[in-house]
Amino acid sequence: MRKFSKSLSYAIKGLFEVFRTQRNFKIQVVFALIAMSLALFLDLDEGQILWISLAIMMVLILETINTLVENIMNLLHPEYNKIVGVIKDLGAAAVLIAATFSIVVATVIFGGRIFNWSPKYGIIIGIIFVIFIAVGSVFKGRGKNDR
Repeated sequence: MRKFSKSLSYAIKGLFEVFRTQRNFKIQVVFALIAMSLALFLDLDEGQILWISLAIMMVLILETINTLVENIMNLLHPEYNKIVGVIKDLGAAAVLIAATFSIVVATVIFGGRIFNWSPKYGIIIGIIFVIFIAVGSVFKGRGKNDR
């Protein structure tokens, strides 16, 4: 039991560290509190609460992992390095994907409950995100070849 409590204290210490040092994590925690309060107020069903919780936890977990990766890369390569920049961008991309997923979930659940929106609005947000990735990749690739 002593090992477990020690491990738990390290995990809590890490959680406080990411909250203390990462502005985006703080913002995400505020949105999580709003979403969970809204879920409670709207008396959502079990499945809806689980989807919202999954979306929230994915964003917070990936933001924490992204912070971890950034700190490791800064330790290993304190000077500018193009590959380190790409690695950091990939971590940020993972958080962006999770955040977009959470927006889709929120649109489907809260939009449906509050505004009587069709779940199709969530699908539209997902489609727009995928198109953004595809179009952005094409234009980014063109600029790369021009150099």
